[in-house]
Amino acid sequence: MSEITEKYLVLDMVRVSQLQSGIVFTGKMKFGQLDQIYKLTERKENVDDPFGNKKIVFDTEGTEFQRQLSQKKLGEIESYLREEMSQRESGKSLAMFPSSLILYNRAYEPDDLINQINTNEDFISPKVINDSYTEMLDCCFYLPAEEDSDLYKLYIPRNKGITLIVDGQHRFIGTQRFYKSLNESNKKLVENFEFIVTFLVGFDLYEVGQIFATVNFNQKPVNRSLYYDIFGSAPQTDRDGKLQNDIRLAHDLALHLNNNPTSPISSMIKLLGKGYGLFSQAFFVDKMIRHVFKAKIWDSLLIDYLNGGNEYKVIAQFMKAYLEALQTAYPSVWPIKVIKANGLVYSSYYYDYVLCKTTGLGAYFRLIRHIYPLVENDPSNFKERILDIFKRMSDTEAKDLFAKTGPYGGAGSEGLQDKLYRYLVAKYKLGES
Repeated sequence: MSEITEKYLVLDMVRVSQLQSGIVFTGKMKFGQLDQIYKLTERKENVDDPFGNKKIVFDTEGTEFQRQLSQKKLGEIESYLREEMSQRESGKSLAMFPSSLILYNRAYEPDDLINQINTNEDFISPKVINDSYTEMLDCCFYLPAEEDSDLYKLYIPRNKGITLIVDGQHRFIGTQRFYKSLNESNKKLVENFEFIVTFLVGFDLYEVGQIFATVNFNQKPVNRSLYYDIFGSAPQTDRDGKLQNDIRLAHDLALHLNNNPTSPISSMIKLLGKGYGLFSQAFFVDKMIRHVFKAKIWDSLLIDYLNGGNEYKVIAQFMKAYLEALQTAYPSVWPIKVIKANGLVYSSYYYDYVLCKTTGLGAYFRLIRHIYPLVENDPSNFKERILDIFKRMSDTEAKDLFAKTGPYGGAGSEGLQDKLYRYLVAKYKLGES
């Protein structure tokens, strides 16, 4: 086993082009490989029981989720595999799952690269991928296997709980149950059992949820609570059948801030995880859901959104003012566009600071839980009120703090974002909540 395959699963994939805008690969994957990296739910938060003292933990083992799986269906799959195993010696086994498992991985951000300062933006090598590995890495990388070909190498860290099973949970868990019941000699056979897989790469959580809903609700009867268990949000739909929940609101907010020319981060977001930009749409959606929506500061506005109201639009007003205040407070570290073949664009590789990359914005999105309650009663002066807070740190201080060579200039991990967040809470005198 080479050094890179000790750290990564390296899969041969074919890139598929249909009508989708995102990146889709198809190929095969062994049960033993998927068993190392799978997760069944995107729910990452701990939830307090409002009527008691119990804290419900949605862990990567998917314990809470598995209770929603059909035990009957799991039993049928396990029995099917057991029967086919018994037929194998006589050469009569027909055991197969002819339809694909649908899997999802986060596409890499430039901040995930350990050598981000010197890496050429148009090319990353297996060596860069290998050197970027950490035990906390939760994204995937992909490289063309041949020039001008649809054949790709997909690199997935051998880290627990980073690949979401969007569709095919019963087939996988049924196989897992069967595997656990076997003796050691037969386990090897099942470890090498190959699933046909479709990989979604670089989509945001709303888009993955929309795919799940389309595959499941439109094509076969399924318990709709499965959607909630995977994505942590009710699968409510609007008149056109599109999901209408907090995940969609975060998705629409990303599109608004990226596509509106008056937005301070217009064109900074890499839509569908590709192209130029400083951070991905998937990153924005994830941080808004986990660190802002879950903070409960916008609960009444989220309810208004779900009920078809208009009050929720103050969220977009606030976000625009919040980012404008950030731009005004720290002009020296705000990104500028560079000239590329297709015009002026934002590029991570020519940006010498981390403020508008995953490390900086990951921390500033978390600060919203502290700042919004201080300004919510004065929408017409959002920017000025927020700017008063940001001025507690000077532009000169920001240049040192947010430099790529500064204290927060490493790969944009959750840990680094958390450290910066805690520093800013103290610097702005916001206190913990």
